[in-house]
Amino acid sequence: MKNEHFLMSKQVRNEQLVRELDAKRHRELFMVALTGLALTAAVIAFAFPHFEMIRLGYRMEELREQREELVEAQRHLELQRATELSPSRIESIAIEQLGMVYPDGSHRLTLEPFEPTRLVERPTNLE
Repeated sequence: MKNEHFLMSKQVRNEQLVRELDAKRHRELFMVALTGLALTAAVIAFAFPHFEMIRLGYRMEELREQREELVEAQRHLELQRATELSPSRIESIAIEQLGMVYPDGSHRLTLEPFEPTRLVERPTNLE
């Protein structure tokens, strides 16, 4: 009986076999997934404010630079306005470009203050 071979004459069909669910294994997998989800939520809860602070820091720096540029532009415009409204500049433009002159004595006219007159009332009976 040294060389005994067993041959199966009937084929075994495993197609309809269903493996039994292991409740303990499912519980363990659920706990691992839940722990992973909790850790992920903790990392996101910690990282989000940090990244938001970094983003806000960059935004504040951009706004600070923009403010400095606007203040410089405002100073430039105020200086330009003061130059444009200078009485000596207006006088030189009036004389040189527009040909205006100071009036002499014959061209001066003094106006008397206006005194309002009383209105004449209309008669109410028009017969």
